Amino acid sequence: MTALPARPSVASVRPVVLALAPPAPGVSHGTTLPCLETLGGSRLIERLLGTLAEVGLPSTVVVAPHDAVTALRLLLGDRCRVIGSSGDRREALTAALGAADDDLLLLHDAERALTPASTVSEVLAALDAQTDAVLPVVAMTDSVKDVRPDGLRNIDRSTVVGMQSPRLLRREVLESALARPMPDPGSDAPGTPGAPRPTDTVADSPGISGGVGGGGGQRFDEILAALGNGAAVRTVHGSHSGFAVVDRLSLWQAQISLGLARDTSHCYGLARRA
Repeated sequence: MTALPARPSVASVRPVVLALAPPAPGVSHGTTLPCLETLGGSRLIERLLGTLAEVGLPSTVVVAPHDAVTALRLLLGDRCRVIGSSGDRREALTAALGAADDDLLLLHDAERALTPASTVSEVLAALDAQTDAVLPVVAMTDSVKDVRPDGLRNIDRSTVVGMQSPRLLRREVLESALARPMPDPGSDAPGTPGAPRPTDTVADSPGISGGVGGGGGQRFDEILAALGNGAAVRTVHGSHSGFAVVDRLSLWQAQISLGLARDTSHCYGLARRA
């Protein structure tokens, strides 16, 4: 593997936005994608593209299902290149590689549009010559269970983190991840729980959990596939604003985050969540 400079310039990184989440009742409002939801006067995907531009990244490649390409091109105009693919993440990433010849790709799920610029900058700054990929993670707060034939087993949440966007990968690492076959449904996930702490460099499979677009079941996730190939993945602190807006609840959370709605959950005896 050819080592890149310890701190590659922002201009050498190609941002790729994956607009793959299916429409959801109460979010898409007749549009084909949740990222086309209007929030505070602008579409979610427009907010995300604005954040990427704020960091100084070059023009973005947007990958979306074929039936959403026309709507995205009309909305985004010449601000970025929109290409079509299936809703499958592996095929969408393959299409992105065909549309960009850059050595570094920054993959961002369109639904995580409220991710702050500071998180993007921290991901970009974390790549060094010994690292193959970087991603932001957040501590797991939900109860996590290991499903086994003899029942459920508790998992120490301190050993598990949730993956967010953006993910910065070397091109050759992403190509190798896409070439990796999906694991047999009956086999255990590669590695054992043992979470990376933020700023750790991980050369084996950590206890990480994916969100939209991967991480669970047989859904492809490029980070898990890269780890399975022995890639060194570095983690940085994620943001509580980096959640995916894919349903009515997460849309409400986004409105609260932007001050467009008020959290009234305590009025109904619901537990508040940090």
